Amino acid sequence: VTGSGTTGVGQLSFADAGGLVLLQTVTASSDTTLDVGSSSLFTSTYKVYQIHLIDVHPSSNGAHFACKMGTGGSIISASYEYARDQVLHGGSSIRGSNSAGTVDLAESIGSEDNECLHQVHTLYNPAGTTFRKLVNFYGSSVDLTPNFAMNNGVYGNESFVTAIDRIQFSFTTGTIQSGTFKLYGVK
Repeated sequence: VTGSGTTGVGQLSFADAGGLVLLQTVTASSDTTLDVGSSSLFTSTYKVYQIHLIDVHPSSNGAHFACKMGTGGSIISASYEYARDQVLHGGSSIRGSNSAGTVDLAESIGSEDNECLHQVHTLYNPAGTTFRKLVNFYGSSVDLTPNFAMNNGVYGNESFVTAIDRIQFSFTTGTIQSGTFKLYGVK
């Protein structure tokens, strides 16, 4: 850029600031389970991925929200370790397991028309084959009382180090009546 005073001539260039690259959008409509990701989406292109869950609404009042991982085209239903801190206006409680068949992400979600949950899951190197897959998550929800709740935690599976090809979400009773699930690669 050249010039003087308040005028200038030339071109400015800016380095890529990074950010999120949208890879997949899945919209729930009375689904028993909902899969996000695939082996063609979880690749070595990105080392970090995020799944944003927006306005996820259950068909049954009081259901727990859960997930499982998929690898090699199969859903794994054993050996999940997770820790979750749930905070309500009256206090907090720690939930967790070191040998669960599913990951409990939030509990007692309300099914009234104005009740839902939102979460963000961050996956680290899901296409890698050396280390166990760890996922951090945080989110907010309205439970059936209706109280606001904040859930933060971590989960993984103790039984494999192979690449994961999806995360499968579900409610413990009923269906995922509605909601938007967005998968991003993180630059």
